[in-house]
Amino acid sequence: MKAVRLRAYGDVDQFAIEDIPAPKPQADEILIKIEASAVNHFDLVIRQGYVAQYIPLELPAVLGGDASGTVVEVGAGVTGLAVGDRVVADFAANGNGSHAEYGVVPASAVAKLPGNLTFEEGAALPKAGLTGRQTVDALGVRTGDRVLISGALGAVGRAAIQYLQEIGAKPVAGVRPDRVDEARRLAGEALDITKAPIDATFDYAISAAAPVAGNLIAHVRNGGQVASIVPVPEGANLANGVLIRELYHRPDAGTLKAVADAASRGALVIPIAKIFSLDEIGAAHRAVGAGAQGKVVLRH
Repeated sequence: MKAVRLRAYGDVDQFAIEDIPAPKPQADEILIKIEASAVNHFDLVIRQGYVAQYIPLELPAVLGGDASGTVVEVGAGVTGLAVGDRVVADFAANGNGSHAEYGVVPASAVAKLPGNLTFEEGAALPKAGLTGRQTVDALGVRTGDRVLISGALGAVGRAAIQYLQEIGAKPVAGVRPDRVDEARRLAGEALDITKAPIDATFDYAISAAAPVAGNLIAHVRNGGQVASIVPVPEGANLANGVLIRELYHRPDAGTLKAVADAASRGALVIPIAKIFSLDEIGAAHRAVGAGAQGKVVLRH
């Protein structure tokens, strides 16, 4: 099969399109003919070797965490999925990723792709949709609660905002001043997150933008909670007055199904900024690095 392999940590010139053997599913796994995958900012971090100490890869390695495609084989013990099913999948960062013609993934990280969604739309969903929902769930938010979200117009922020709206909570988008109007159209309420607040007024917040993480925490009252997917700046949580839950998404087929179902009925929309071919992996990484406003997707 054709796959994009990272030969060494570094720039996009370390990618090579190569023919490698197709994987075989083991027990509780499925083999997917991948039709589309997405490039996330975390893929750039992995490519450059910044997390090699924590996520060591055996190079050459295949990157890519989001995928959609068709089931072509199921391993022993798999139930609820069958050959021919259209699916979305959440691949682990283990060097056997989704930027390839075929991929093997645990059935516990797969959900069916509704028929009214394209493969490209499906590939935009897994990690952003899972992370957005899991940050909200970690806070224990209930109907009527106001929740501040930084990085609100990014994929994770959008997923969190739309999930909050789905459960009857009140999202407040924290964005740059030039994007307040756009964010208000999405969330209903927005503020300039680049400014430190005069008074902390939130019980709950979701931190999804590293440059303003300190400002976001300053908006939260003592005794409040922050679910953070970015590093917390030193000194941002004075006297540890705010409970900070540092999170990274976890695979969950049930939540992924809820994400796909929400997208199917229009309750979750993650914009796609650009679509490239698999051979254009370098251009796709550069587009993400340049701050593409929406998901960058590879069509296989």
